[in-house]
Amino acid sequence: MSAYRRMLVAAVLIIAAGVLARAARTADRVPATNLEDVPMTIGDWSGRDAGALDDESLRIVAADAYLNRSYQTSGAHAPVGLYVAYYAVQRPGVSIHSPLNCLPGAGWEPLEVQTIPVPGISGAAVPYVRRMLVSKNLDRALVLYWYAVHGRVLADEIASKMWLLHDSLWLHRSDAALVRVVVPVGQDAPSVDIGERQGLGFIRSLLPYLSHAWS
Repeated sequence: MSAYRRMLVAAVLIIAAGVLARAARTADRVPATNLEDVPMTIGDWSGRDAGALDDESLRIVAADAYLNRSYQTSGAHAPVGLYVAYYAVQRPGVSIHSPLNCLPGAGWEPLEVQTIPVPGISGAAVPYVRRMLVSKNLDRALVLYWYAVHGRVLADEIASKMWLLHDSLWLHRSDAALVRVVVPVGQDAPSVDIGERQGLGFIRSLLPYLSHAWS
């Protein structure tokens, strides 16, 4: 990250903290979430619960609701992990944690960071997600994530904060969610390519269900 971008991020975060704190005090309502309505069967994918977060993780994440599952389909070399963290009202100390920060904190080293499109979605603008190739000891994984802000799919941290500022001022809402898809991959480039196609395929199937997960 360049020095200019770091300064821009810091400025946006400072402004966002004040506006979101004000929005938390003046919110017209606390939006409900229906994460449990995300089905266990999504297209050709069959899901199962991946277990509850431990108490320390829950304290750090501080989400109002979360989903932690794995999904498998025939022909896939490994299950896909799905994690959704939803925040009804964001305020200082309680807000979305960017994987750019929390994954390195958990020991995962970013090897590549890109923004890529999710092709093959008909009848809508092509959404973009953040793509991270990460490594920890001998393990590697492809992480695809985005911020869900009132119907928008946003790959960029600054863009998500700017839209939260906009909606906090005009809609008196600061609810948003982080959606993260993780695909284990091998050490070779073909394995990463296969993992990316697998992850994007799952996202294409998932997106229509997420539109009903919060109101």
